[in-house]
Amino acid sequence: MMKSVTRRGHSASIKAVLMGTAACAVALGGLVTAAYAQDTAAAAAPAEDTTTIVVTGIRKGLQDSLAIKKRNTSIVEAVSAEDIGKLPDASIAESLARLPGLAAQRVGGRSQTISIRGLSGDFSTTLLNGRMQVSSGDNRAAEFDQYPSEMVSSAIVYKTPDAGITGQGLSGTVVLNTVRPLDYNKRVISVNLRGSVNTNGEVVPGYSPNGNRISLAYIDQFFDGKLGVALSYAHLDDPSELEHSKSWWWDKQGNLPKANPTDPDVPRLGAGNADVFGLHGVEIWSTARRQTRDGYMAVFDFKPSENFRSVNDFYYSVFDQNEVTHGAQWYQTQWTDDIRFSNVVVSDHGGTPVVQKATISGIAPIIRNDNNLRRDEMFAFGSNNRFNIGAWRSVIDFGYSRSVRKESIAETYAGYGTNPTPVSRTFDTIDENIAFGDFPQLHPGFDYADADNVYLGDAAPWGGWGHDGAIRTPKVTDQLATARFSGVHDIDWAGFKSVELGVDYSHRTKNKGVQEWDLCLKGWDQAANNCHGTRVAVDAADLQAPTNLDFAGFGGVLSYDLGDVINKYYDKKPLLNDDNLNKYWQVDEELVTLFAKFNIDTTMGGHGLRGNLGLQYVSAKQTAGGYDIYQHSTATTPSLGNWVEGTEKYGDFLPSLNLIYDIDDSSVFRFALSRAMARPRMDDMRGTRNASVPLPGSGGTYEPHWSGSGGNPNLKPWIADGVDFSYERYFNKTSYIGVATFQKVLRTYIRNVTDDYFDFDANGFVNYTGATPIAWPKSLTYENGAPANIGPFTQPQNGHGGNVSGLELSGAIDGQLIWDKLDGFGLIGSVSRGWTNIQSGSDVDPSKLPGFSGDVANVTGYYEHGGFSARLSYRYRSAFLGEAYALYANRAVTRILADKQVDAQVSYQMQDGPLKGVTFLLQGYNLANSNYQTQLKVGENRAADGSSYPENYEEYGQTILFGVSYKFQ
Repeated sequence: MMKSVTRRGHSASIKAVLMGTAACAVALGGLVTAAYAQDTAAAAAPAEDTTTIVVTGIRKGLQDSLAIKKRNTSIVEAVSAEDIGKLPDASIAESLARLPGLAAQRVGGRSQTISIRGLSGDFSTTLLNGRMQVSSGDNRAAEFDQYPSEMVSSAIVYKTPDAGITGQGLSGTVVLNTVRPLDYNKRVISVNLRGSVNTNGEVVPGYSPNGNRISLAYIDQFFDGKLGVALSYAHLDDPSELEHSKSWWWDKQGNLPKANPTDPDVPRLGAGNADVFGLHGVEIWSTARRQTRDGYMAVFDFKPSENFRSVNDFYYSVFDQNEVTHGAQWYQTQWTDDIRFSNVVVSDHGGTPVVQKATISGIAPIIRNDNNLRRDEMFAFGSNNRFNIGAWRSVIDFGYSRSVRKESIAETYAGYGTNPTPVSRTFDTIDENIAFGDFPQLHPGFDYADADNVYLGDAAPWGGWGHDGAIRTPKVTDQLATARFSGVHDIDWAGFKSVELGVDYSHRTKNKGVQEWDLCLKGWDQAANNCHGTRVAVDAADLQAPTNLDFAGFGGVLSYDLGDVINKYYDKKPLLNDDNLNKYWQVDEELVTLFAKFNIDTTMGGHGLRGNLGLQYVSAKQTAGGYDIYQHSTATTPSLGNWVEGTEKYGDFLPSLNLIYDIDDSSVFRFALSRAMARPRMDDMRGTRNASVPLPGSGGTYEPHWSGSGGNPNLKPWIADGVDFSYERYFNKTSYIGVATFQKVLRTYIRNVTDDYFDFDANGFVNYTGATPIAWPKSLTYENGAPANIGPFTQPQNGHGGNVSGLELSGAIDGQLIWDKLDGFGLIGSVSRGWTNIQSGSDVDPSKLPGFSGDVANVTGYYEHGGFSARLSYRYRSAFLGEAYALYANRAVTRILADKQVDAQVSYQMQDGPLKGVTFLLQGYNLANSNYQTQLKVGENRAADGSSYPENYEEYGQTILFGVSYKFQ
């Protein structure tokens, strides 16, 4: 009964959205047509199509993008290079984020991952020249900063599937295209030089905010146009200067310790403040990132005759990141009994009283000096060969790509004074002023840049973290081989003009592992396994200039280079616990895709009807491995596990229909129906399993019943049925208006599920603790008593899905259409609104869908005339759940607040004289210094009105680029 109601709800919702959008499309098209008094004949005037005026710059890129959008039989968005090596933004991700229905997530101030129609990068795929690509990240989502924008000629986002494209995503597919040298009829040489500066300056002394970009491109043709060659090189040196604060969590502070159990309770925050919430922990630091990338590309385009063409592309890049962090962190919670509050000022936050200001004594800040190193190497090769076999236009395409990411994540601790033991502690008093939506102001009593009083070692007053520092070295390797054979044959049958048949094969292997060490200061007690050595001052020769944390009122902190300090002062102790083994996994996938597509070109009601009808069958075999942990770590023994693997086979049919109804030469209606899929996250597929029967705690604190968790090698993909409808009207080659609506019905959604009746004995788990298991209380529903081997097990599973729907309005207007005096001016923009009822089950906010923003908008105004070009862009993304690095090199989901970006660019291209072809450029990114804010989990003490408490607050500063480019042809 419930299932049938759900289906009726989906159908009614789709119908309502379609009817509403159709009405909006017709009304909007009519209004625009009347406003510009432009009939169909004028819009398609032959003179416009045969003009010899050469369009360059912004309008050239816009014209090419609209041409791609208009002629494609799927619903797509596109961005094209304005010239060789010149996408309109400094990165591909920035350009994609300006397209209707797309949004970017910033990581360290840079747009890195893309959400399509409210669905995270897990639901989309990225192709390079039509081939699936590896990812340097932990899962499948492409990290676009790996692809130099200078090497991309266009990027097309398919919002509806095309059966002739394999490796498509559920939310959409991003296809990056490089140049084909035989498409040019002359030699082209292009040089781009840019310098950059970050306005935050040196947030960490010695790490310059200045960077540069260099790109070279060469395109030529040989042997009477039979061989084309394109060579390019792109260098990036991009610094990032970050100021950061974080609230660990908020809660009531409890009562002061009692001298006598019969004494009355006294709230730690003073009389009458028992229900007041306070900040329990805080961190503030400055981070400097030096990001360098060198990318190389070569394309060999061979066309000896009209019947054969072979395009072979090679791509290689090396991306290095050196991230240095200096700062301070501390607890200020009742867990440390010496904490005392005075001068408390209480304010209201969401209907809940919170500590706004206070003087806090008994604090022992830990000074952090961290250094994270990362290197990504990516290689891709592809060969596309087109030839004729009789009446069949055939293609053989094969490719290989490989990515290796190596990281070193190191952290060290220091504190004021030499002996933070219970016998002799060095505590500070800090004046605290919390500013919601800004940096807190935290004024200490000590000078934490004083090298005579700040010593290496764990200064935590409760006895420490169990080590004096840590190093973690994650490594991710991803390899993918593809092969494809297809053919197109012309037909003339019932409105179909051609048929395409083909088969595609891909084999992908991805694995991850993390080696980890605790850092123990020399002199630590190895016999007792106590990883705390003798605290020691840092030699003057190892010190750097103090890092200033005045943005949070804290002053300077002791700073040093970890490359020298770690080897000199620390021993490395291997860390082999459950969490470490859980990070080792491997996924092996083989996909065979059979596809057929019938291309439509006919008429209906006197108007053209175009499109395609297609079907894909995807056969999958997946094998996922990980450690089955049979011994947990103790103070003297490491965790141990057996490598286990699970295999699953399945197949899915993916039909698709794309129809275009040509109202006239400038107006079209589009309709699409499809079924799409997205393969599961690889870390969810890992074979790792962890289960135990814990030993009873003192007083029976822990019940010794079986429990466990792990990945699931048997996961199947997300599957969604989608319907799309859009209306587009084109006024000239650079002006259009469009309205689109969509609905995706996810038949399944992958979320963590707990099975309360898991049979641990049947699944081969070993009771390594030796504790006698008792019955899991929830399993007492067994009629004859619960077996002792039954308990809860949590793992990702395919479960109930839900709906994702949205409405998109977009357009581009050439100012001359409105008024002749506005020649050269133009406006490009879009606004999207989305809805979803999917419950993700995320522990951050179970009601939210990761990657989903309800509102996304962007607008760009430009002026271009006589070689001068200027643009100003604004984009907005409402709050969403995003993935980022958390503790211990783990990935975690966090709630990210609304993102607002303002960018601008001004350039001038010399029109004649000896400098003809030279362009001078000035760009600015994040001009409004938009901050980055996150909020704590829903379950962590929400305010009375249901709102969450602040977590991260960061500022990246503005980035200014200035440069010159030259093109010879």
